[in-house]
Amino acid sequence: MKLLKSTGCVSVMILFVCSQALLGVPTFQVYIDGGVADTRGSDEDTWFTRSSSFDLTVVGAFGKKTDSLSEVTLVLSVPQGESGTIDIIDSGGTELFPMKTTTSTPHGNNPNGDADVDLLSNVSSNDGYTTKSALPDNFNNHYPFQNDVSDFLLYSIGDFSNNGGIHNYNADDGTITAEGNGQEKLFNVSITGFSWVHFDAYGYEDKTSGSDSWQINPPSHDSTYYYIPAPSTILLGGIGVAFVGWLRRRRTF
Repeated sequence: MKLLKSTGCVSVMILFVCSQALLGVPTFQVYIDGGVADTRGSDEDTWFTRSSSFDLTVVGAFGKKTDSLSEVTLVLSVPQGESGTIDIIDSGGTELFPMKTTTSTPHGNNPNGDADVDLLSNVSSNDGYTTKSALPDNFNNHYPFQNDVSDFLLYSIGDFSNNGGIHNYNADDGTITAEGNGQEKLFNVSITGFSWVHFDAYGYEDKTSGSDSWQINPPSHDSTYYYIPAPSTILLGGIGVAFVGWLRRRRTF
């Protein structure tokens, strides 16, 4: 019995160690400063904000075998059929504009096609994509990063360096820990018109092992802005609906 118990304890310890290794800092993360880790409908384990202007942090983590993180791209999922304005400014004060045309890179095309839909009223001509076919790989299909839910905007945010310590912004349990090495880039984002905007980031990871590939943040390390009307707007809307109903009832008498 003692031998069985000892074997069982060893097995549990091995599983624990392995699980901790698998729970390392992901290659890419997207975090809204001051965001709340929550689940809202089908959008699960995400950092949420209802402020239309906020700071967005994109993290690139270097693993033991990572040589470089290049062609990092910010992906914005927006509701199909909606339009609005989005302004993104990096920490140096430079405004970012959407990627619109097919671009040949050392690792394939990014984006893999030309923009085919006009989503932004503050940017001329087509600036977005109706499907994820513009992205260079078959990434995870977490909500709302899905073809039948969203249209997509792509922004190039350059290469990431291994500059030192980074954070792990884990929306699965709402923790923020100083963990891993790489680089964090900060952007200021302002949004109007959209009922929500979801943020992911992907890029190309070169490894010493030769298993190079495109990587994207896991669903537990993404962020979403969602619009909530002001209480006064909701009240006025309710009064308007009630007034229309009263008029209709009055006409029937």
